[in-house]
Amino acid sequence: HVSTHDGGAVEAHPVSAAAEITRQVQSATDVVAVDEGQFLDDGIVAVATALASAGKRVVIAGTETDFRGEPFGPMPRLLAVAELVDKLHAVCVCCGEPASRNQRLIDGKPARYDSPTIMVGGTERYEARCRHCHRVPDVDEDQVKLL
Repeated sequence: HVSTHDGGAVEAHPVSAAAEITRQVQSATDVVAVDEGQFLDDGIVAVATALASAGKRVVIAGTETDFRGEPFGPMPRLLAVAELVDKLHAVCVCCGEPASRNQRLIDGKPARYDSPTIMVGGTERYEARCRHCHRVPDVDEDQVKLL
């Protein structure tokens, strides 16, 4: 099942590669929905395009930027080929403005730029932030204090 943070859930079929999606789609399938599209390989663009060309409605949700604020995985290419794009925003936890960034936290502090791109976590590791409140230090803040 795929579940939302507020407890809603629907049946789902996990995949580890985009090609697996095509194998799971049946002729009677009308809608193919993919969550966390940013984690899939680049093949998702061809898969989504082929499914849409075959008359399937394809909905892909994902984060378009990583914690650094940089393009994340195949999302930029998916945005480019999509007929319709809905950009949803959270609320910045610092100032209340629309949030377009994911602030990764490690021990309550913004994660350094050189942190791994993928780190699974929820509200304990990520906060919604606007462009102005989002921070990604180049060096460890504790090192800066020593300088």
